[in-house]
This record gives sequence, C-alpha cells and structure tokens, in this order.
Amino acid sequence: MSLNRNRNFKFDWITIILFLLLISFGWINILSASAQGEVLSYLDMSTPYGKQLVFILFTVLLIIVVLSIEAKFYERFASIIYLISIMSLLGLFIFGKTVNGATSWYGIGGFTLQPSEFAKFATALAVAKYISDLQTNIKNIKDQLKTALIIFIPAFLILLQNDAGSTLVYAAFFFVFYREGVPQLYLMLVLSVLTLFISVLKFSVILVCIIVKLEIGSYDKIYYSIDHNGIFNIMQIRTKGNG
Repeated sequence: MSLNRNRNFKFDWITIILFLLLISFGWINILSASAQGEVLSYLDMSTPYGKQLVFILFTVLLIIVVLSIEAKFYERFASIIYLISIMSLLGLFIFGKTVNGATSWYGIGGFTLQPSEFAKFATALAVAKYISDLQTNIKNIKDQLKTALIIFIPAFLILLQNDAGSTLVYAAFFFVFYREGVPQLYLMLVLSVLTLFISVLKFSVILVCIIVKLEIGSYDKIYYSIDHNGIFNIMQIRTKGNG
C-alpha cells in the first residue's frame, strides 16, 4: 500500500482481501471450537471468540492509524521504536506472564500482550533504516555484522523466553539480505540452521548429528576471498573426489 503527500490512499486490494480471508477463517474456527450451543455474544470478552473479535476490530483501526502517518515519521524514529521494543522484551524477564511454557506475555487486566510481535515490526524498521543509509554497503562484512546484530538481539531475547516459534520468524530477514546482494552462502547457512532446528524437533538429536556429520564430511575445501573493501565472496566449494 502506498500513501502520497496528499494522503490519497492507493490500496493493494489483493493483500487486503487475503488478510480479511485469513483472519475471518481463523475467527470462525475459534468460534466453532468455543461455542457449545449457547446464545452467542460476539463481543463478550470472557469468551475466546469475543476477545479475538475485539482484537480484529482494534487491528483494523490500528492499520488505518499506521497508514495515516507520514512515512518520514517511521524513518526518523525507527531507532527509538527499536529501543523501546528491546526494553519491552527485557521487561518480560521481570514482569512477564508464562503462557504455554513461554514467558513472552504481559498480563494487562483481562488481556495478554505479546511484545515480540511489535519487536518484529520494530526490527524491520531498524534494518530498513540502516540498509537505506548512504554510508551502508550491505556487501561489506562490517555492515553485514551490524545488520545481523540488529536482528540477533531481539531474536536472542525471545529465544530466552522459550518462544522458539517467534524466534524462527527472524530468519526471514536473511531473505532480504539475499535480495540486497549478499553472498548466497548466508542464505544457505540460514536454511541449513532452520532445517536442523526442525529436524531436531521431528527426529532424534543423535540421528540428526549423524546426518550432519556425513554431509559436512562430503566437502573438502571452500575457497573464498575478502577484497580491500571488506566484501566477502565465495569463489568455489569443492567436494571430495573432485580435484
């Protein structure tokens, strides 16, 4: 979606329709699982479907507010928004509420608030601001490490809260790096780590370790170079048996 200086909205209707379909499907499933033949009160906050409907209505209002704000605001205050999100994640270690084994929620009255969702938005803003800086060259190792650190800090804090699912979402940022021109090796490493993580959950740790050992053993040498600008380049990956 885009917003010009005259504040005339140009909606991406495909995205909007998909969004509405997804939240409607999710809410109907919650309603069907929660309702047991009683008279329904859709805005009843004591029921799961009532809470979810209020959240949906609040989200629609929030979307309108976000779109009504100039893009320059987000660019100017991206760092502050990011720091606030980090502070909210740190606060969970003191004031957090444990839900389903994850201490990643704030209990506010009858509501629960998960700051990791806002941290994703804040991290995306911070990464976008840093990458768009004229002094940033994403192909430079120093800038790659700084960008990775911006992503790593909230991801690590969320992982410490025993919320591995939300942590995995941060791996999606590396697809942005690849789009910006970083070596394909980074994308391969992230996909490998994700595959290992999911495999450990699905299969035994010993079996996964054996497979990894066999896979790593198939490589003989990896040739790379770092030029005077600090740009990292993969030159060749040679497997055993290939001279």
